Amino acid sequence: MHVTRRQFGGLLAAAAQPPAERLNLLVLTNDQHRADSLACTGNPVVKTPAVDRLAGQGVLFDSHFVQCPQCVPSRGAMHTGRYPHTNRTPSNLYRLSDREDTLAMILNRNGYLTATTGELPFAPTKFLGGFQQVLPGGERMPDGFTALKQQHAGNLKKNFQAVPAPWPEELDETALFAGRAISFLRDNRNQPFYLHVNFRRPHHPFDPPAPFDRMYEGARFPPSHRRDGEMKDKPPAQQKSLESSVGFDLRTMTTRDLDRIKSYYYGMISLNDRYIGRILDELQHLGLDRRTIVVFNADHGEMLGDHGLLFKGGYFYDEVVRVPLILRAPGLPAGKRVADLVETVDLMPTLLQLLGLPVPERVQGRSLLPIIAGTGRPTAAVHSEFPATKMVRTREWKLVHYVRAPYGELYNLKEDPHELYNRWSDPACASAKSEMLGRLADWLINTEDPLLAPQRA
Repeated sequence: MHVTRRQFGGLLAAAAQPPAERLNLLVLTNDQHRADSLACTGNPVVKTPAVDRLAGQGVLFDSHFVQCPQCVPSRGAMHTGRYPHTNRTPSNLYRLSDREDTLAMILNRNGYLTATTGELPFAPTKFLGGFQQVLPGGERMPDGFTALKQQHAGNLKKNFQAVPAPWPEELDETALFAGRAISFLRDNRNQPFYLHVNFRRPHHPFDPPAPFDRMYEGARFPPSHRRDGEMKDKPPAQQKSLESSVGFDLRTMTTRDLDRIKSYYYGMISLNDRYIGRILDELQHLGLDRRTIVVFNADHGEMLGDHGLLFKGGYFYDEVVRVPLILRAPGLPAGKRVADLVETVDLMPTLLQLLGLPVPERVQGRSLLPIIAGTGRPTAAVHSEFPATKMVRTREWKLVHYVRAPYGELYNLKEDPHELYNRWSDPACASAKSEMLGRLADWLINTEDPLLAPQRA
């Protein structure tokens, strides 16, 4: 499907200009940022003026789902436009194969300077995926800073890892990452570039520096969704996660503990937002905003007390698989919100089309430009996965299948949007369960690796 010439002809014309006039690409990724933790997505407490401004200037996707609630598989899908079971990165134990073609590799071949800063693009692996530059640090740290960090690491072994950082804001990694990104923009304003800034925050530990550690003290946070006894009908691994996650017994977490954790989580989001704002301001100051595509997204979410859980894990609740996605580009409508279901694999082909470059046949995602323009057909379902667990989600239902297990998960999202009641064994939901299992099988069949197509005799 293609967008209309009227809507996107200017974009494609810009992409065809000489290299100095071509569109740049800036991707800003937060780690472990859930979709409902932005003011522009309806959170009444968190302050995110920079990201809100970006959403007002671009397109906000309200129903964007990642392909895995874990870093490497999610980032692999983001950079290749291919599902984890296809690009062979089903968990953090794996790295992308050398036969995979990433967005950075494609842009390298088309004359772009590609660079990354912050977390490595496929963290926690050291695989670079084609990025030409990893922006160096070079920041001079005060005497004793290493010892201070070591002491802080010891303190994080208590209080559910919710301990404020003891260093000042200007020495925090978020500020340092943003400083490197700003220097890169200044140094490379006259050539086409792709810069990916990977902020580690708001991934746990929950440790914002001052003043962000006190920014939400005493706030009335949105309630966490859970019900007494719900784990009796959930897969046994979820009960084990309650008993031990990152070394903590979450059953001992009090309301006061959770409010403190939320205040620090929101504090880290607002810390990131401040420095995202500085990057965007510098982009505007340099006159690059008129010819730079900007993406704000996340690799997965955070449980933050829902179902009694913290951190992330081997589950597929919306809290960890639904994340923000904002896209701003010259020619795209400002302030538009898209309710349609979309996936992380859709980002790469969307960006290539905006840049006027062909989308490789191996890519499994689809460009979102027709959806933005209102000419595309919405997808019926989105998917997420681990090696032995697969999720399929529509507007009405979510099913999670566990390989060779006598249990599973099935949620009626219209009646139970917070996924509190597992209907897997409910005879009244047998028809819906059968339909969703069929959707899951269809997806696995339809997403066989196009690189390994059978050869005709």
